[in-house]
Parts: sequence; C-alpha cells; structure tokens
Amino acid sequence: MTTTSDPSTRPHRAARRDDPALYPSVRTRTSTQTPPGWFRRLREAVANYLAARYETGARRDTLDDGIRTYHDELAWRARAVLQERTREGWWLRHAPYGYTLEHHWIDEESGRAGWRHRLAVDQVRAPIVPLIFSWHLHEKLGERAILRRLIEQQHPQPLDPISGRPRAWSLGAVRTILNNPAYLGYVVRDRTLRGQHRPPERWTWSTRPCHRQLVDPAVFWAVYNSRFPGVTAHPTAEHTQRQDHDREAA
Repeated sequence: MTTTSDPSTRPHRAARRDDPALYPSVRTRTSTQTPPGWFRRLREAVANYLAARYETGARRDTLDDGIRTYHDELAWRARAVLQERTREGWWLRHAPYGYTLEHHWIDEESGRAGWRHRLAVDQVRAPIVPLIFSWHLHEKLGERAILRRLIEQQHPQPLDPISGRPRAWSLGAVRTILNNPAYLGYVVRDRTLRGQHRPPERWTWSTRPCHRQLVDPAVFWAVYNSRFPGVTAHPTAEHTQRQDHDREAA
C-alpha cells in the first residue's frame, strides 16, 4: 500500500452536489426503463429546490426551510386523508368498548385501495355503556366508584386491541368511555389540538351516522359538559355538517 503527501497528486474528490446519494436529482450513467414513482419525483423536486438556492450563500437557512416545507407538506397530506375518511364514516383506530370492527375492502380508482373499517355493535359489551353513563349522570359516581362497581358486578372486561383477549378494567378504560363521542353514532376526529380540548363544533365529524348509537345525545352531552365545564356546546348532526361545509368553503 502506497501513500502520498503531495496535495497535487491526491485523487480528486467529487463535489457534494455531484453525489447522487445526497442529491437524487443528479443523473447517473445507468438508465432505467421504469418511470419514477411519486416519492422519487418528490425527492428530486426538493433536491432541485435546495441545490438551486445554494448559490445565494444562505445554505443552512435554505436547507432548513426546504426540510421544514417538505415535512409540512407530508403532514398536511396525511391529515387531509384522515379527515376525508372520517367524514366518509370510516373508523381509523381500534374499536371502542361496546363495538367491534367490521372490515370492508375498497377498490378505489384513485389508487387508494385497501381495507376500511366500520363499527358494529358488540352484543355482549354494548349494554354496559349506557349503564356507565347513567351511573355517572344520575348516581353521581366518579371514575373510581364506577371502576369498583364494574369489577364487583363482574361486567365483561374490555378487549386488548392487539391480542383480542380480555384485560382488567382500569381508570383509563372508564375515562375513555365517558369521553368518547363515538357512542353518538358518528365518527369523530380532531378533538384536541396541541394537548388542549377543542369545542365540539371544531371537531371533524362524519357527515352522517355510521353505526348504531349506544348513548342518548342528551345524556352524553350532559356527562361531557359536567366533565369539561368550559365546553357548553350541544352540536346536532345538522350543526356539525354545516360547520364542516363552512370550513371547506373557507
């Protein structure tokens, strides 16, 4: 192995802008017959944007702005898809207590084919949900008292969303049931923003009822307003649809 200390004889290192690993927009000598996908085109667009503005001298600021713009665009697209599916009535998480998931295969022309889910009533656990709301509203039982009664009366336990096996009752399970507007028959999303509870008229609602309701709306909103005193709205189905329409028009 031979080495040299003369800078003039050292091998020339390729410029970073000519490195295809860092900048996918650099054309390599190998050609491909298959057209690039949308993700590759997006990467090339971002790389071209960054490389074109390096000559201004604000390299670090330009790089940070490009990455931030790229991440914001991906987040916006993902949020838009989730809101669209929520308005269509598709359930996006594990089934809440009292429901099971009903699977549907959707073959869309837009290329977003895949499994979608709706809620179906769990005949064993569904009758327990209105009991929990009644205990909280009429008997003034708190979460711990409701938890003790559920355990003492041996009501059916919640199912683990991964294993599907029953798991013990907990304060978190009781709290989730009392706060969940899915029992009104609608699919709801965006109930919080940066950790803060939003008023119901700012939630994203499905445009119509998508599954059987387990709790009367008057009972649910009475419980919800007692737990969140700062929220006093009682949105109806027409109200939520009008709010969604106004936001889309804006």
